[in-house]
Amino acid sequence: MLFHFKLTDGCVVEDIDGLELSDLAAARQEAMGLARDLTRGQILGRDWSNWTVVVTDDSGEQILNMPISENPAGN
Repeated sequence: MLFHFKLTDGCVVEDIDGLELSDLAAARQEAMGLARDLTRGQILGRDWSNWTVVVTDDSGEQILNMPISENPAGN
């Protein structure tokens, strides 16, 4: 299945390519890893704490929201 991982805080950073994963559980794990990396400042060195990872399927249907602030850096 193809999943897209958008970032939003009112503005949207689109994931044009997406990522092929086996199922929703794998997409959830990927979103958690992305949120963790953002919390640690490993992506673009900015404060992402007010942003949300939004996971959509290939048709654009939103299937998961993960506020980055709810994913501590150590988890």
